[in-house]
Order: sequence, then C-alpha cells, then structure tokens
Amino acid sequence: MLSMKHLWKWTSSLLFQKDNSCSIFRTAFEQWERERPILAKNYKFIITCIMFQCIHNLAANLARFVHITQTPLYDLGFAIVPPLNPKYDFACDLVFSICTVITVVVWLSPFFDRKSIIFSTGILARFLGVLVLAQSLRILTFVMTDLPGPSPRCNIEPKRYDERLTTNDISLSSLLGMFSRGCGELVFSSRMMLVVLFLLTIKKYGGKKIFLGIFVVLALLYSFLLIAARREYTLSIFMAWYVVPLLWIAYGKKFPDDGIEPANFMKQQKSELKHTKL
Repeated sequence: MLSMKHLWKWTSSLLFQKDNSCSIFRTAFEQWERERPILAKNYKFIITCIMFQCIHNLAANLARFVHITQTPLYDLGFAIVPPLNPKYDFACDLVFSICTVITVVVWLSPFFDRKSIIFSTGILARFLGVLVLAQSLRILTFVMTDLPGPSPRCNIEPKRYDERLTTNDISLSSLLGMFSRGCGELVFSSRMMLVVLFLLTIKKYGGKKIFLGIFVVLALLYSFLLIAARREYTLSIFMAWYVVPLLWIAYGKKFPDDGIEPANFMKQQKSELKHTKL
C-alpha cells in the first residue's frame, strides 16, 4: 500500500508537471503564490470596500423609506424609446448577468494564463476603489433630491403603488446586501454604474479588442433596455456614463499600479517568463 508521502509525491507530479495536461493547476498554484503578498498588503482596503456596501445599501433603503409618492417625471428617453413588453423584461437582467460573468472571467484569468503579468488582487482593488468613490457620490446625489420612480409599479394609484417600507425592511435588507422594493429614483443608476465599471475593467485588463467591442455593444444595449423597461430615467443612465469614467481616470492617476508597487516585482515576473520559454 502506498504511503501518504508517496501518494502526495505522485499527485504533485501529476498536477504540476510542466508538460502535463493538468498544468492548469500548476499555473493557478503559482499565480496564488504571487498573489499572496499582494493580498496581504491590500486585504484591509478590500474588506473596507466590501463593508462599505452595507452603508450604501442602508442609505439607498433610507432614501426609499422617506420617499413621497409622486407622478413620474417627463423623460426624453421614454418619449423616444418605446416601452418594453413586460414579458421581455427579463432581457435587462440577462444582459447584466452576461456582463458580470465576462468581468469575473477576466478577473480570474491570471490564474489560468502563465504569461499573465496582471494580478487578480490588483483588479479587485481598483474595481472596489472606484466603486466606493462612485457610490459615495451617488449617496450624496440621491439624498439631496427625492425624485419619483419611473417604474410602472410606482404609479401614484394606490392599487399599483407598493406599501410603505418599515424599519425592519430597511435594516434587514441592508444587512443582507439587498435593496428594498421601494419607489423613488436614486440618481445615478447603480445598475449602469456597475456595467460601465465592468466595461472599464475589461478595457484595462481584458486583452483582445474584440472582447472590448462586444462588451461596448452589450453596455449600450443595456442602456436602452433600462430605458425601454422604464427602470431608470435617461438622466440616471447618462450620469453613470460620464461620472464613472472620470472617477476611473482620477483613481488611475493616484494609484497607477493598482496599489501593488511592483516595479521590480513585475520585472522579475517578466524575466521568469523569459527563462521559462528558454
């Protein structure tokens, strides 16, 4: 019977052998070893950004709690774009899900590409940093002015308007990272904010331009779907399209290296790749 030592030796050679078909595990393991010191340096920042999501959710739910029922505003986008049939309303969520999956794949791609010189920790830190800045501006924006929600379910008629939220709805939803189904437009659009941020992440880390082109089409399609489904005012979508890129550029000027500081570290990784090819 094989001892545990021999079993581990055999398994390791199977998974991490250079020319083995299972070398993907070896690549992921090596990438994790490179990520560990970067994660150790940035984990407090990442955790803080994740915890900020509760603050953002709480502020959004409070804004919906104090919302006063009003007639929806006139919107140029609503006048131009015909309403989406309710049975096709799922298209908004479908496009958003596709954008999310593509971004997650790009985020994890360094673990499956030996030639990669980017780091998943750096991608996550930049994404969360810009997200928190955008959400902070969003909170400041929607607490200043209470706008009526554009959704048909937020119609002022009592039969169509949701019941007023309770404090339990707010606290529970905020802790669970959820938004209550209250009414009121929170400028600017959180959905569009995320999709634009996904797009900027793909542009910086995605590699091939064809993926960027596909994602641009998806982002534009999502914008029109939100308007057609009457989920967001055109103003909210337009603001997300210019606010998030400006924050991304400003963040990049302040933290050009994703907070990693690896000028020498990156050179070392490139030299290792050259030696590997030789």
